[in-house]
Amino acid sequence: MSLAKVTKDREGQSSAPSPSSRLRLFFRIFAPFPSFARPFLPSTAALMLRLHSALSTTRPRSTLRSFRFFSVVPLLLISGFVALPDLSAVTAAPPAALDPLRLTREVEPIAQAVELSLDPTRDDFSGRVRIDVVVNTPTPAFRLHSLGPVFTSTTLTDLAGHSLALTATLTDAALGLVTLTAPAPIPPGNYVLAIDFTNTFNRTGVGLYKTVSRGAPYLFTQFEACAARRAFPCWDEPVFKIPWQLTLTIPAALTAVTNSPATQDSIAAPTSGAATKTLAFGRTPPMPSYLVALAVGPFESVPVPGLSVPGRILTPRGQSALAAEAARITPTILAHLESYFGVPYPYAKLDQIAVPEFTAGAMENAGLVTYRDTILLMDPAKPSFEARRTLANIVAHELAHMWFGDLVTMSWWDDLWLNESFADWMCAKIVGQTFPDYRIHLHQFNAIRGAMRTDSLPSAQPIHRPITASDNPDQLFDDITYSKGKGILNMVESWIGPDAFRAAMRAYFLKHAWGSTTASDLWAAFDAASGENISALLAAFIEQPGVPFVSFTLTADGRLTLTQKRFANLGAPSLPGLWQVPVVLTWSAGGQLKRERLLLTKETQTFTLPGLADADWIYPNAGEAGYYRWTLPAELNTRLAHHAAKLATIERLGLLDNAGALFNAGQLAGGDCLAFLTAFASDAEPEVAQKVAGALGSIRDTFVRAPQQKNFAALTTSLLRPALTRIGLRPRADELPHIAPLRSTLMTGLGLRVADPEVIACARELTTQFLREPASVDSTLADAALGVAAYHGDAALFDAFQSSLEKAATPDARALLIGTLGGFRDPALIDRALAYSLTAQLNSTEFLEIAYAIRDVDLRPRVVDWAIANYLALKAKAPAAYMDFIIGFAGVSDPAFF
Repeated sequence: MSLAKVTKDREGQSSAPSPSSRLRLFFRIFAPFPSFARPFLPSTAALMLRLHSALSTTRPRSTLRSFRFFSVVPLLLISGFVALPDLSAVTAAPPAALDPLRLTREVEPIAQAVELSLDPTRDDFSGRVRIDVVVNTPTPAFRLHSLGPVFTSTTLTDLAGHSLALTATLTDAALGLVTLTAPAPIPPGNYVLAIDFTNTFNRTGVGLYKTVSRGAPYLFTQFEACAARRAFPCWDEPVFKIPWQLTLTIPAALTAVTNSPATQDSIAAPTSGAATKTLAFGRTPPMPSYLVALAVGPFESVPVPGLSVPGRILTPRGQSALAAEAARITPTILAHLESYFGVPYPYAKLDQIAVPEFTAGAMENAGLVTYRDTILLMDPAKPSFEARRTLANIVAHELAHMWFGDLVTMSWWDDLWLNESFADWMCAKIVGQTFPDYRIHLHQFNAIRGAMRTDSLPSAQPIHRPITASDNPDQLFDDITYSKGKGILNMVESWIGPDAFRAAMRAYFLKHAWGSTTASDLWAAFDAASGENISALLAAFIEQPGVPFVSFTLTADGRLTLTQKRFANLGAPSLPGLWQVPVVLTWSAGGQLKRERLLLTKETQTFTLPGLADADWIYPNAGEAGYYRWTLPAELNTRLAHHAAKLATIERLGLLDNAGALFNAGQLAGGDCLAFLTAFASDAEPEVAQKVAGALGSIRDTFVRAPQQKNFAALTTSLLRPALTRIGLRPRADELPHIAPLRSTLMTGLGLRVADPEVIACARELTTQFLREPASVDSTLADAALGVAAYHGDAALFDAFQSSLEKAATPDARALLIGTLGGFRDPALIDRALAYSLTAQLNSTEFLEIAYAIRDVDLRPRVVDWAIANYLALKAKAPAAYMDFIIGFAGVSDPAFF
């Protein structure tokens, strides 16, 4: 599953502001602040305490645990009040046999048929499930999941046709655990469990839910992690991997799609009302309940030729013209995935569908991948570089899941990272091969270093986390699971080589196809393919939190001493940590580049490297493949800085990022940090210049208050304006596509608080053009222009944005305008925007974007007051998972910043 709805942050690089990724945004507000920054924080801290205190009085007790963790703990940490214990000491999650809320194996499913009668114009539906089960041991009762369906009939039939009625009792209302009891113990054998039920459609984007788009109602599903039980009775745990067969009765004029192709279509003559049709869909290969999917509505479809199986892009009515880019890139991506894995695409078809109300970014349902419409659809007239790169990245991520997660599934949620980090790692590899112009390796680098910032907190959790049936698996969908995981995989591939890595992957899929696994199964494949003890190397990175911090010292005779400890920001407690760290050095001696692999397994080790004493410079993390922070002695640091231009682009990004981390740790002076930014501000690579702009924004938000604003604006102008002058305010015809994100970053950096007159004038011209004809302005440029215009705008511009939003012809234009409504500076307009977000004009998964877009410190109290006053309205409208993240209203930050 992909979490982010990628948009353009108002002050820097791309960010992921959807509520499902608020945790990472929130932690990055506070984690980087060392003790010397605390005097600047009391206003935000007070806001957070006030918001937490007010909302804690109205939130149900059952949801307070995660809310308090996300708010109070980081606040106390940055205030210096408490230190968290070492979370690596938490015991492992109990296995199913010891977790009383996990389903057991006395009775288990072997196949399930689901029959549903669905009409999107209604608010309720009816259905029946027929589940082939096997009773392994005599038992009078057994459990399954059902959270919402009302049972009207429950029977168990043996192979001889003898039926008995079962009594259904809801034994855990929160989890939807239902106990089915027979009059006497059920003998071992095979049976058919039949349950008739009624239910209502969810309206907040989970389970089987209804949404209305452009006046037309639609039905969609989102079952990961534990929401299949909200639609129909089932064994809703990933280890129960079985074939499924769906039969849907729907209005005859509509279209229905599921995981499999339709095998039968019959239309019933109307007896009352409109005619209906019944569609029988083919039986799926074995898969867990969270991958079952369906959609019903007036869809349009675009064929995708060139696939190894039939494929389409499905869109809501009137939007098929926006699917051309998705149709173009899918065949190339799928072919490269099939080639890499050495296993053909494992399902009968590949449908991809645009969803107008969606809690996540995308979901890897087998054979029917769902995407937020703002990701899958784009205007073909002027698609932006960032939108096309995002689409390619997420399509590759979801299709990689067809192998990692779908063909082979984790047995329990504690190994969710196996699904997500491998899919994220794989998509970077595939997009890098198929679309090198997207420079995806640099984009992914920023995500991995973002995970390092989260992982540097005392409160950081390990990749592999214990989770019980009573826990919410949604807490696992964070940048530790996704980006730290893929950073570790990058490191392993760099260490053992790409050929051995791919051989391990192929062996793993051939051995475990259609089954469920744990992490140890994959590590065994890596050990066998590489001939090295990769299991031992990975153990500490997976099972304990934190980032290794490696210090390098070099003697005159060429002996290199490495010392490791757990990285910590200044003022944070010192916590234990020991890793097996694969270190790859690169250095230059007499103009000749050299590389060396070292494995640091102890707290301190010394290595002798011939020729290293004569190095002109040393870079401690070649290719940025290692997951560690590093420091060099001052003299080696100076030499490296003088030769930084000889480093690869990704290494220059790494050098900047590492400098920012050392600053946060109190090991690099503020002046030296600014010297790094000054040195790299004129770098020709756009991603490096963006990093500089992001760092300036972070420094401004942390340290700069009214008396310093004028001087800091002058510094910002001196560093950013030359780059903008070099590339120009408007794109050139011969411009490389990856220049566009830099222009957007520079325009926002110079156009908001710096108030560069030329930037503001250009932004207003582009805004006028966009409002007249949205497709005529590249969406990346439009995002920056509208943000600057709004910041300096008035009520008339607000009215124009609101009117355009309600008439927006494309999902991306709509999303852009929603965020822009939160970008005004006039408090009265902010009040209008917040009030507008609660109207029916914005759906459940988009309305909070206005509040998150309000960035200025002096406007945050207004947002907090609004959230407290309207908490019940927010709770009624937003998906439940989103509510844990509204603490972010007290302050947000760009994850690209240090």
